[in-house]
Amino acid sequence: MPEGTAGFFEPAEDCSSCSPREILARHGYSPSPPGELDDRQLPGRLWELLYAAAARRFYFWSTDHLDDRSLYILLWEQWLDEPTADIPLEAETNTTTAICDFDALGMTHEEIWLRYYADESDHPLWHSSDPDFVFPPHEDPPYDRDRFLPTPPAPLEAHAGWLPGDDPEQVAEPGPLGLSEIDGEIQGAKNEMTPEAPLVDASDSALEAQLRAMEPENWTPPAQQLAEQNIPLLAPSEITDETLTPILWELLHNLALRGFYVLHTDHLSDHQLYAELWERGLRDPAHLPGRNPRGGWFHDFLGSWGDEEMQLWLRYYATDEERAKRAMEWPKDTIPPKEKPSFNRDWRLPKGPF
Repeated sequence: MPEGTAGFFEPAEDCSSCSPREILARHGYSPSPPGELDDRQLPGRLWELLYAAAARRFYFWSTDHLDDRSLYILLWEQWLDEPTADIPLEAETNTTTAICDFDALGMTHEEIWLRYYADESDHPLWHSSDPDFVFPPHEDPPYDRDRFLPTPPAPLEAHAGWLPGDDPEQVAEPGPLGLSEIDGEIQGAKNEMTPEAPLVDASDSALEAQLRAMEPENWTPPAQQLAEQNIPLLAPSEITDETLTPILWELLHNLALRGFYVLHTDHLSDHQLYAELWERGLRDPAHLPGRNPRGGWFHDFLGSWGDEEMQLWLRYYATDEERAKRAMEWPKDTIPPKEKPSFNRDWRLPKGPF
């Protein structure tokens, strides 16, 4: 936070202003111009930009009226250069942008909101300023992206009371593994419970199903799960150099939606990372919980943290304090010289729930 700030800190007012493009460039990331991206490259590059923005706590909603290219162009031509507060990460402040607030598709932002996002609960407020206003017929947005966008991190206690199964009134959204159907069965049993029909049988059966799915003998390789859900997974030899990075980010996004996250990747090139995932990371059985605020499956590219991996960690990832502690606790071990990793990816990877 800015030095010398006394009393209450208001990020939007107490921080200097610059553009998101400048903030991301400061971290070593510059998105590709849309004109340089073909239709195969653009979806992955879009998710790369969205995750880079999320890493700096920029989030979006109301994007479902735009296709991928239109959204990328809007972000590139408008949002990236909009002045914004340069809020330090330690302030833990999120900046959320409604994309429907931008003119697009030959419509004003008011027309976009009225057509795609307004509902009956908005009518009284609108009519308070114009009693004769006639709302246009509602249209469902043509795309389905908003529910898959990166979301702000939140501590577990913030979710207490509304996670599926915690709140008697909560209806869970269907998840990739179908566990929400089980949660729905539990909830249905709760709602229909009478003295003559105890909850125990239904809930125990559903809980047992969830627990069975978590047992190692019931895990399945992520590659198999992706194939069963018609998510393409190309062999490295089938991918060109131009499309490898976009395809990698599409894969990382699809894995994150299923609760699979990667750690310690900055010593690997995009090609090495994709090949490692293809050859090993996605072949080993795993239990993917979906987008779950209570946890995820974390694949660490330092592996089992043997001697070789420990040397990688000390060289590229350990802080000065961690290196000093290691040297003190293991004086006979060699501490390699500290180096900056060759790549700059970890800070903007899809993150787990916490």
